[in-house]
Amino acid sequence: MILDSGVGTEIILLITEPRRQAQEFAGRDITSFYLKSGLVNTPYGPVFWLLFYFPDPVTGQSVIYENSVNPKDQSQLSNFEQLASQKYWHVVIADDKGKVINLFEFPNSYGLKDTLAQVHNVCSRMAVKDFIRAKQEYENSYSIEKLMEL
Repeated sequence: MILDSGVGTEIILLITEPRRQAQEFAGRDITSFYLKSGLVNTPYGPVFWLLFYFPDPVTGQSVIYENSVNPKDQSQLSNFEQLASQKYWHVVIADDKGKVINLFEFPNSYGLKDTLAQVHNVCSRMAVKDFIRAKQEYENSYSIEKLMEL
């Protein structure tokens, strides 16, 4: 998406919620946005996971969104590589009909570029035998709560 023609195309992090839940974010300011990531190995190959989270502006509880990525699939990694190189991260909250409820911008201080380099280095010696099964194994072994504790 292009938000600034001087910058060009950027990756936007899109959070989609059911309409009623999305409305809770209307007019609210999200002042903090976090990233936690890691790599797990399964019998079927590695899974790179990313948790994007922020405090709910109403309750203060963490609102968490998970992404699991095949670390050997360059087409999946390329969006995260572009995101890692951006000066700012843009977070859009939309309802399930696509209506934008809110937009936030955060300086990129997440270290994703270094994380991706480490994932690439570690995974260069690994093979993905079956990513669908690897992802199922990962999901069966790790809850979001457990990942947040790591």
